[in-house]
Amino acid sequence: MQDVRWPSASGGRSRVVARGAQVFAVANASDASLDFRGQLSQTLEMLDTHLLQAGTSRAGLLSVQIFVADMQHKPQLDIAWRAWIGDDSSAWPQRAVVGAELDGGLQVEIVAQAFR
Repeated sequence: MQDVRWPSASGGRSRVVARGAQVFAVANASDASLDFRGQLSQTLEMLDTHLLQAGTSRAGLLSVQIFVADMQHKPQLDIAWRAWIGDDSSAWPQRAVVGAELDGGLQVEIVAQAFR
């Protein structure tokens, strides 16, 4: 089974890896000067793009880990997430939100596993 990898702009890692039906993706904002909502919006858009490049979509998400630099933003995250993921609970992935120190002014990063 052949791996397909989409390299990151940062050396030494891939932003998406696909193997067979499995897809592993990471997304974050490209503009760290934005506020939390702006970064979250960019991050979700980037995740959509990564999933599409790998031949899947939000509907293929199985597990999502969301890292946030300030857990006080979790209520904002929850509202934006529900709008992004949709109302069909049969298609919701497992999700965890973790407080983490992020590099380079980033306020949110998403790591996802999906199938295609």
